Formats: sequence, structure tokens, C-alpha cells
Amino acid sequence: MNLPVQIHPAFHAAGSEKSKRRPVRSLAALTLASIGLLTGTVDANNPDTIHYPDLQTWRPYDLRIDRGGGRKLLRFSNTVANRGQGPLEVAPVNKPDGTTDGYQRLYSHGIAGNWYVAGQAFVGTFSFHPEHNHWHFEDFALYELRTVAPDGSVGAEVLRSSKVTFCMVDNTRDDSTLEHAAPQTYTTCGVEVPQGISVGWADTYPSWLPDQDLDITNVPSGDYWLISTADPLNRLNEGGGTRELNNSSAVKFRLRGNKVQILQ
Repeated sequence: MNLPVQIHPAFHAAGSEKSKRRPVRSLAALTLASIGLLTGTVDANNPDTIHYPDLQTWRPYDLRIDRGGGRKLLRFSNTVANRGQGPLEVAPVNKPDGTTDGYQRLYSHGIAGNWYVAGQAFVGTFSFHPEHNHWHFEDFALYELRTVAPDGSVGAEVLRSSKVTFCMVDNTRDDSTLEHAAPQTYTTCGVEVPQGISVGWADTYPSWLPDQDLDITNVPSGDYWLISTADPLNRLNEGGGTRELNNSSAVKFRLRGNKVQILQ
């Protein structure tokens, strides 16, 4: 996929508008050669160099227990922010066989500040989710429940989510002070339009949405870590370096019957 090798994200507890762009050129007109094989850290001020996104996950919040249908679910809200130098954008390409591929577009800007597509790469597929009635990018997040080790750190895995897909949109303001913070840009998830997260924005999936949970029916009471990781398969290009090390966040909590107590 011509993406850099990425290190598994470290655990990061986080909490807390994209410059106007020229119209995007067609995918067929773009080649990876136009990227110029740029590597390393790029100053956001530098024109005609790639400005990468930086996905950072907020600590999971709004934890609660939901019972029904013989199951016990741990529900929680999840927010993934883009605090990088450029937008995260994935464009759909519909194929004759009925499947839809996703291509990440990487952006730069000229001296005058006009944004343009500097390159692209295949990063995965889209699928239609009837529960949400829109298209989702596959494998965008991973949720894990882990034990608490004797020293309080993250212990062994108890369970993990199956494939977590997202309709990537700007629906939560994260940090309007970033240099390339943008107005709200990505707002829909149709099969013909790009999805993404603008600089300074975040995508929030509230706890009440379908499948925004972990099935803990057979999990005993105790202390646990809930970990959320954006881009767990390292498909999206964030430019390497520390931008690849802050995709995860964790919250420690105590489970007692139908009650959840946040410990950290």
C-alpha cells in the first residue's frame, strides 16, 4: 500500500476549524509519484510538502451498563480527533463488482495557501450499514477490555470488539487553535462523497448508537481497562513518527453488577 511501517500505538489518555481547499482532482489523475517520497516530520508552514493527519483518541467516556435480550453490554462513547497538519480524507471508488474501495488523499498547499491533493493510496474498503443508513469505512477502530495488572497498568486481554467501522465526519469541535484548524467540512457518508476528519475536529460515536458497546455478559465483577484505538491495522498514513504512537486511549473502571465506577 506504500504506507510507512507503523509501531503499535501506546496508550494515551486524551480529552478535551481546515483551510479552504481547491476542488479535488480525480483519482485517476493522481499518482504516488506526485508525493515526492517525502518522509520525516514536515513543518505545517512549508508549502508543497505533505501535511499529514494525526489521529488521537479521547479517553472512552459515558460508560454504562445496558441489559436486554439476555445480554449485558458495556456501552460507552468514543471520539477520534484529528490534531495533525492536514485533513484525514478517504474517498470511495465504486467498482463494477459492487464493492467500494477507499483511497486516502494526502494534501499540501502552495505559497498562496491554496490546498491541493498531493497523493493517494488504497487504504481499505467501505460497507453499507443499514442500522445507521450510511456507508462506513472498515476497520477504523478497535475496542478492548483488559484486566488491571498488579501494578495498576494494563493487563491481559479479556475480550475485544469485532470489526469496528465508522462513518467519518466532523461532528465534534476538538481544537480550534491548531494552525490548520478548519470549518466543518465532512458531514455526510454517502457512497459517492469523501469521508474524513478535518484538522481541529473529531468524530464522536455516542454510547446510544447501535453496536457502540462490548458484550460483557460473561465478564465477572472486577477492575478493568477499556482501551480504544483508532486505525488499529495501521492502514491510514499519518506520516510516521509520534503521530503513529498516540492513536490509543484508555480508562480504568470498576465493574460491580450493573454499576460502573471510573477509577482513572
